[in-house]
Amino acid sequence: MDKTQLPSVTLIVGCGVSSLTLLLLIIIYVSVWRYIRSERSVILINFCLSIISSNALILIGQTQTRNKVLCTLIAAFLHFFFLSSFCWVLTEAWQSYMAVTGRLRNRIIRKRFLCLGWGLPALVVAISVGFTKAKGYGTPSYCWLSLEGGLLYAFVGPAAAVVLVNMVIGILVFNKLVSKDGITDMKLKERAGYALYHTSILHSDL
Repeated sequence: MDKTQLPSVTLIVGCGVSSLTLLLLIIIYVSVWRYIRSERSVILINFCLSIISSNALILIGQTQTRNKVLCTLIAAFLHFFFLSSFCWVLTEAWQSYMAVTGRLRNRIIRKRFLCLGWGLPALVVAISVGFTKAKGYGTPSYCWLSLEGGLLYAFVGPAAAVVLVNMVIGILVFNKLVSKDGITDMKLKERAGYALYHTSILHSDL
């Protein structure tokens, strides 16, 4: 294998440190799960899993550009996990809004979170693969979406939409927190403020 196919040291260190840190966070959460079990914890763990999977695929994809089939699969799964990372941030924002309005009370909400975090990215990738017949997934230089043919918009478009919606939800939650006629329950207000802060942390991770 040519040296040019190997991931750079910077990429290995960056993805490795990121993955190890997130894995440690998951281990900590799982070890104290009975004390911190909540919708927010479920969202955080799923977000970490999507980032870890993306990091692993980035490193693997650097060495598989000559294998067209495998490179195509890696590109498709990267597309899925990258979108999933954005969708889990959107899910956290949605959870923050639900916490502010006091509607976060049943397991149906958790199922909706899972559908948004994993289901929506899967739908986007499935439609993209179906329309393009996987053409543009993987190139001779990298296992990612081709810059030709407009396939990259299948990632940029949904990602931009998620960022925009997150901004709108963030503004709504912030206005609710600072409004005099907004949240009167101080415990709920504290939880909502923490949720808003937590959402900003997920944004910084992306």
